[in-house]
Amino acid sequence: MRPNDGHLAPRVATPFFGYGYQVWFFPGEERRFALLGVRGQMILVDPALKLVMVHTAVRQKLSDRASNAETVALWLAVVERFGQ
Repeated sequence: MRPNDGHLAPRVATPFFGYGYQVWFFPGEERRFALLGVRGQMILVDPALKLVMVHTAVRQKLSDRASNAETVALWLAVVERFGQ
């Protein structure tokens, strides 16, 4: 699944992710995506690696970029480690 409209593409819809149907797409050729909650909940998926990471949270702020960036960095490190 990929967004068909250019305005939904990664780094266009947002500074990092692409977007479509409540699913956020990671940039790059690999099919990786995330489902993001408003208080830090995340489900990150890499179908090719059969890898799913679930992060539960109840943050005070609706959106906390620094905390979200930390979780995404962890995900990318796990994908890099197990993708080889």
